[in-house]
Amino acid sequence: MTICMQRPAPCRSMRWVAEAGVGLCRRVLVAAVTVALLVAWPAGAKEKKPVTRTITGAVLDPAENGIAGASVELTDLRTGKKVEIYSQQGGHYEFADLKPEHDYQLQASYKNQPSDVRKVTALIQEMRVVINLHIPPPKSE
Repeated sequence: MTICMQRPAPCRSMRWVAEAGVGLCRRVLVAAVTVALLVAWPAGAKEKKPVTRTITGAVLDPAENGIAGASVELTDLRTGKKVEIYSQQGGHYEFADLKPEHDYQLQASYKNQPSDVRKVTALIQEMRVVINLHIPPPKSE
């Protein structure tokens, strides 16, 4: 007994199912990728960090020597908020993360001797502004 296996000729309905299946599969794949991208996009997108500015400088005595430990006060003239720091070695100070569209006022003091008040207006063009503050000699009584 001999068995002969012949491949049956495809019928039109089977060919249509196969073609529809490929198209359907593509559509499902595209939809799945789209949904995955929409879900992952907000989590993967980096939040743009706002641009900020820095005011830095030194507190100096009349001989141009840096004064460590001088009080330096920064006032945001738009909000009225005040921040006070102390100058470091060499008289250096730095205020960072400042809003570029705000105006600021600076003043240093050391041993009850204040410096002149300095104003910094709209830091829009400058990323870093350097302002040295001078403490006058003590007043004679």
